[in-house]
Amino acid sequence: MNNALIKFLDLVGASVCHQLPERSFFAGYLKMPVCARCEGIYLGFFITAIILFIMFRKKESDLAPAYILAIMIIFVLSTVADGLLSYFFGFTTNNILRLTTGYLAGSAAMTVIYPVFNYQYYSQPAAVKIFSRPWQFIIFIIISGFFIIAGVFNIIVINIFLLYFSALSVIFTFYFINLVILLLIPVFSQKAKKLFSKYILLPSIAALLLVALELYISYRLHLYMALLTAK
Repeated sequence: MNNALIKFLDLVGASVCHQLPERSFFAGYLKMPVCARCEGIYLGFFITAIILFIMFRKKESDLAPAYILAIMIIFVLSTVADGLLSYFFGFTTNNILRLTTGYLAGSAAMTVIYPVFNYQYYSQPAAVKIFSRPWQFIIFIIISGFFIIAGVFNIIVINIFLLYFSALSVIFTFYFINLVILLLIPVFSQKAKKLFSKYILLPSIAALLLVALELYISYRLHLYMALLTAK
């Protein structure tokens, strides 16, 4: 594998994660760019984005029903509880649990952000809730469960693909959040009629530039904190 590429993947991970070896998965002798919990969060966000863009193609722009939002809150609390219990109370956890609860939290975040994107991006968003029908949410949970199981299986068999996909998920998460924030600016908002249009180009370029800046600043802060800790 190209050493420059390995270094880039590691730098992406170092910008957002402590990268503790004992809390990270390995692809052969190569450590994943981020720890198991962070990997779950970013994979959950990215994979859920793919699922939602495939499932909902009518520009649904309202938040999910209240009972689904409550489930999403539980998803987030699962990773918060896992982290706090293990850190403060010595709760025995493992990387697979960290990956799973992280995935649920990342998935919940994307589920809330997705309709906001639709509302701000499209010129005529549909005033329809995502997961307005219970069977849609059931299908979503089944597909998400499949990806969690597949992710754990791929980690167990040391699939090198996840090394790349994890770093890409970090970049996508920052990109998409930046994109939604930029779409709040009137000059960018509510202009497109379809997903892939000229109106996505300029805010996407700006969002990616922000990603590069944010990751660089975060990386420098991590280095500075590491130096303070070493003194």
